Amino acid sequence: MQLTQDKDELLKDFIARFNRVTLGIKELHMSTAVTAMMSRTRNRHFKMSLSKNLSNTMHELLRNGEKYMDAEEAYLITKGMKDEPKSNKRKIPGELEPQNNRGRLTQDKMK
Repeated sequence: MQLTQDKDELLKDFIARFNRVTLGIKELHMSTAVTAMMSRTRNRHFKMSLSKNLSNTMHELLRNGEKYMDAEEAYLITKGMKDEPKSNKRKIPGELEPQNNRGRLTQDKMK
């Protein structure tokens, strides 16, 4: 089975692709499927979970993956929120911009 999670591929997409490929394999042993998933996924935490909690069925394997898919999605959402501008305050046309040099004397203030 030559299936590897791509660098920018989400775990959700990889597991869906993995599932499609494994459905086409007759008499697939679960130990082979788990080993293939462990060696081909890039998600370190999911790998560790697979090694600790051996799945007896494909359903268990996919259900275990759902936890890590949800965690990855939540991480991406919060990461996206951090990248947004911090100020959500609407600017009013004609409103003065805050000045960075409030304490300094300028030529205008000296007159």
